[in-house]
Amino acid sequence: MSGQTVILLDGHAPSPADLDWLLVSRALAFGEGVFTSLRVADGQVVFLEDHLWRLQSGLQALRLPLDVIDWMLLQQEMQQLATQQQDGMVKVMLLAGPGGRGYQRSPDLVWHRFLHARPLTIQSEAYQGISCWWQPSPGIAAETSSKHLNRLTQVLASINCPSGYNEALHHDEKGQITEGIARNVFWFARGCWHTPALAAGPLAGVMRRQILATLQDEGVEEGFYQLQDLLDAEEVLLCNSLQGIWPVTELHGTAGCLARWRVGPQTRRLMADFHPSLGLPLI
Repeated sequence: MSGQTVILLDGHAPSPADLDWLLVSRALAFGEGVFTSLRVADGQVVFLEDHLWRLQSGLQALRLPLDVIDWMLLQQEMQQLATQQQDGMVKVMLLAGPGGRGYQRSPDLVWHRFLHARPLTIQSEAYQGISCWWQPSPGIAAETSSKHLNRLTQVLASINCPSGYNEALHHDEKGQITEGIARNVFWFARGCWHTPALAAGPLAGVMRRQILATLQDEGVEEGFYQLQDLLDAEEVLLCNSLQGIWPVTELHGTAGCLARWRVGPQTRRLMADFHPSLGLPLI
């Protein structure tokens, strides 16, 4: 069944009856829920524990007890679809059902599991190096580190990014670097790696978490950075857990080309560390 699209809703194929609750759900009305996107390679979920951590952290950020979800059952469903898919991706969404009064949540609110397995398109040319656009973030939403269902900031950021650019790097109203549209950013300068701290507004990405763990003994700094910090870098990369590591070779803005970087040995080493398990290309 490799390469097929498969959907599970609470363990079964969705039926017309599921629309009865979905159309009046808090997930649809308010974006109340969390999600994560899993890379599947050789029939296995890559970074499974980190994706479970992301979902659980997201629910906790929404002030919810973790027992609203049967985690063992969810993990079994993830692996079931991964086995069927073999290579591709699985999107996992935890959806708040109907209930409550206005924005106020009902104490007996039922949560639902939605899993969508499908093929993944690999942009092979991106692993040679990409051009990025420098732009302001459309806005900082609440709980930026959690992957909740409301992604309007990312939708607007994608619209704002000119055609011809693989990604955009964002800064906030103070000029501080935050993240890409769908990826975290790292750069190598002065002998160590740097990345914006979560308090600066980036998503707590699964690949970000993996890279931080790998680099913890070598030196990696999380902080608040301006454009000049990026311009002083020797190497720059963007990353997520589906597409792995994309080296950044150019940064452009309204003033023209702001910087160029090489695909250096530090980036190549991280790609060699992670891409085999993700089933992704090396340079």
